[in-house]
Amino acid sequence: MSLDRRSFLRILASGVAAGAAASDSSAAFAGGARDGAVDWSAVRDEFALDPSWIHLSSFFLVSHPRQVRAAIEGWRRRIDDNPLLIEDLLLAPGGERPLEDVKAALAGYLGGRADELALVPNTTTGLALVYAGLRLRPGQEVLTTAHDHYSHHESIRRAAERTGAGVRFVALHEMPRGSSRTSAGELVARLERAIRPETRAVGLTWVHSSTGLKLPIAEMAGVVARVNASRSGDERCLLIVDAVHGVGVEDVDAARLGADFVIAGAHKWLLGPRGTGFIWGRADAWPEVRATVPTFDFADPAVWAAWLDRAPLPVTRASHVSPGGFLAYEHVFAVPEAIAFHRALGRDRVARRIGELNQSFRDELAKLSGVVVHTPRDPSLAAGIVAFEIDGLAPEVVVARLRERRIHATVSPYAVSFVRVAGGVMNCPAEVEATVAAVHALAGSA
Repeated sequence: MSLDRRSFLRILASGVAAGAAASDSSAAFAGGARDGAVDWSAVRDEFALDPSWIHLSSFFLVSHPRQVRAAIEGWRRRIDDNPLLIEDLLLAPGGERPLEDVKAALAGYLGGRADELALVPNTTTGLALVYAGLRLRPGQEVLTTAHDHYSHHESIRRAAERTGAGVRFVALHEMPRGSSRTSAGELVARLERAIRPETRAVGLTWVHSSTGLKLPIAEMAGVVARVNASRSGDERCLLIVDAVHGVGVEDVDAARLGADFVIAGAHKWLLGPRGTGFIWGRADAWPEVRATVPTFDFADPAVWAAWLDRAPLPVTRASHVSPGGFLAYEHVFAVPEAIAFHRALGRDRVARRIGELNQSFRDELAKLSGVVVHTPRDPSLAAGIVAFEIDGLAPEVVVARLRERRIHATVSPYAVSFVRVAGGVMNCPAEVEATVAAVHALAGSA
């Protein structure tokens, strides 16, 4: 199912013991690699990216690293050889349980438990399932920010229309151009002032894809916890976090941030197979959500038994919310290889590398005349996305002209849009320098 892990040792300096990696490369990397020991050019070679381009949009949809491609291909061959294998993998007791392997790998990375995870195909589906199932009623509201993504806002809107609950938006900074000048204290204070007695849920995004602003989620979770000190039952305020641009970037246990639900796709910063993602939820929060799609994840067979016996549905658990129907199983089952790739590099080293590359982008772009950087320079308020604009040039024009120079950037799909670049583990400082030089040339010609 997976690439021979011995071959992956070339990503590390020679100080890592090959013998220790024979059975578990992840453990070897974590135990043997020193800071700075990763050969990042070798990491780049693990991706089948066109080398004639500078790829700064992997946060949108990532290229699979070699061992993930190998795992997908291994599962594809097995399923093509015998499609009925899926029935055994999902239902047979005592055999392979790849869904449980996926949840265990994700749980270990997130700092949670496998039974707290629902598997979904992407962040959009995860958000929709949580909000669609949320136990809301007229007179209650969902509070979200004015800066969130279409998928988050529309999931909330549809839940409110079905239940009669309200929706309210709060601006956490002077949008959209005020994101670079905000502070953690201001972000937290604005949220705290916005929560009302009728607020049943707060929907936040860890890292905004509009501006690259990273929210202090742990501190904001503390605000919600203080609100809940005087609430109980279905009056409790739930914190729902879109974490797709934080998980895989930050050296943080996302399940310990203090949120009730953390939702992300695995096919961005986690470097996972396309069409894979998750909802992590606190065990005591899952009963607040009704399942929307019948599940094929029978880690808890009570849902199947309830159907057979025409009995009432059991109290909701995470596995009940994993949507059923047949999937691209070769992709889902390959998720553990993406987590192994991250662990082999070291989550701290991945975070440091991404932080350094994107701090360079923010610092160097900010020096250019005619260029405005909208992502905070403060690393505590920024992650892997850098948003900017060039005076006199529309973002779409800037992106098109960068592509003429064989540089992949993107336009943020919001009412007020910016150019976005993002340095990931497949990038290098020379690519940052080349991109900054290209932006400088465009700014000079504007």
